[in-house]
Amino acid sequence: AKLLQADPGMKVYVVGHTDNVASLDLNMKLSKARAESVVQALVSRHGIAQNRLMGMGVGPLAPVVSNENEEGRSKNRRVELVKQ
Repeated sequence: AKLLQADPGMKVYVVGHTDNVASLDLNMKLSKARAESVVQALVSRHGIAQNRLMGMGVGPLAPVVSNENEEGRSKNRRVELVKQ
């Protein structure tokens, strides 16, 4: 929120990620819902304009670490802001 408040012209993709547990279809839906939840929080709690944010989900397609253990899976369940 601080980043977006400091630069009122910045637009971002809010990208949700998941681990690889469960089906691809379920993880894609979950990651989209995760991203949309962050969008709604930025809008309602921090006053960021909705038109500056685009929520999207990529499921398990871009892991940052291995999904072979719980520590890795927990790091892959995340939301990232990517400048548009």
